[in-house]
Amino acid sequence: MLASIRKFSKSIFAKIFIAIIALPFVMWGMGDVFRSGKQNVIVEINNEKISSKEFVEHLQKINISKEEMDKIGKTKFLNDALSNYISEKIISIEAKKKGIQLSDEALKEILINDKSFHKDEKFSRTKYERFLIARGYTASSYEGYVRSMELKAQLLNYYSGGINLPNFIIDDLFKKENMVKEIEYINLNEIYSKKIISLNEIDEFYTKNKKLFEERFISFRYIKLTPEILTKKKEFDEDFYKELDQLENDILDGKDFNSIVTNNTSSVKQHNFINERKTYQSGIVEKELKDDFISKIFEIENLNSPEFIILENDYYIAEILDEKNTVLTLKDKDLENTIKAQLSIAHKIEENSKLIERIENKKFNKSDISEMSKKFNVTINLLKINGIEDNKKFNSNFVKAIYEHNSNEIFVMSDTMFQKNYLVRIVKENLKEINKNSSNYKNYRNKANVEYVSKIYKYYDKFINSNYKINVNENVLERLKNSF
Repeated sequence: MLASIRKFSKSIFAKIFIAIIALPFVMWGMGDVFRSGKQNVIVEINNEKISSKEFVEHLQKINISKEEMDKIGKTKFLNDALSNYISEKIISIEAKKKGIQLSDEALKEILINDKSFHKDEKFSRTKYERFLIARGYTASSYEGYVRSMELKAQLLNYYSGGINLPNFIIDDLFKKENMVKEIEYINLNEIYSKKIISLNEIDEFYTKNKKLFEERFISFRYIKLTPEILTKKKEFDEDFYKELDQLENDILDGKDFNSIVTNNTSSVKQHNFINERKTYQSGIVEKELKDDFISKIFEIENLNSPEFIILENDYYIAEILDEKNTVLTLKDKDLENTIKAQLSIAHKIEENSKLIERIENKKFNKSDISEMSKKFNVTINLLKINGIEDNKKFNSNFVKAIYEHNSNEIFVMSDTMFQKNYLVRIVKENLKEINKNSSNYKNYRNKANVEYVSKIYKYYDKFINSNYKINVNENVLERLKNSF
């Protein structure tokens, strides 16, 4: 069927391009390191020179087509490729200094033992190749990436291996995460919800921000293709699909909507100036249109150009007749509700900011919490939290925020959209002791090691950045770009 051919041709444009993975091992700004230099040297890393020939050989291994490069952008592709290659080089230099190597056999073992590529508990070449295609890798680029990451891991293990942390660090971590915190808190939303947003506030906000409320409205018509319309039958039989193919051919051949539906004009439906939310300019919502169908209609780019649409087992021909961008009015209930929500968030942010400022300036204390409770007739809640993993009342992000504060501290905490807002005071803290002979102590030793190693990694990145001088020859890179 032509439909399947058409789908295949569209999939070409959606192809995943080759990704150049720039390792986060070395982080430098490429903007100000481009300098002129020797004609055949594209980059110098300390005293080691990388020739343009060597870099071109690296690019050839990536095996990217001209079409793929055009899609990515030649400049971006080459800059990313060079950045990635410099990272690999530095990893290689550092590994060589420490006598760390990864043979081809070792790399092969890593790949064949990766369970992502297993089928029936054995390495599957087919799964591996499908993975490469799906992620946009070539075999050489992915294997180079794995090699670099493994060398980096071994390098960092070289610096962090054998760490034996003192007991007090492990004890401190356990106490920090397992102390019992008794808190009191007010749900600020119980106060904020009493704020009535007036029509004047809504009108004022709308007037000041009219330009933000512009939306695309279209007029379109369509016909749903059923067996009754195409074959005068009720069955989705072979004749029906032949007719579908013929209609799709007609569209691809450039026939207009009227000539395609000549014998079925009574089945054509039309909607005038409606937005993607299925709302007309009058504010009336169209309930008959399905969400996925209207979304497909809004994907049509050209006016007066019929499109063939398939949605599961439904088939349509649709055409956009007219379009315009219109500033929504407050007749649109969705717009009114959106403005209300925006004003509500702004109110919460403003009130939270006032509270935080008073707390930071030492002008808000325990007695003020009581006064706030009385003034707004809201409850001061009491809660005991039995460790950083105790999220029976608050989610993990809120619990972590609470554990960043100490006894008698007062603070405000909110989620990202200010849907939840709390005023909190740490009333009391009770420390727990860990049994050094328990399995839990071993877990906390491992956890403390992970945190300590993470700090080493950060310091090592700084060490690399301060000990490697990178000079990229702008002239050579430009000539390379022009040669593609």
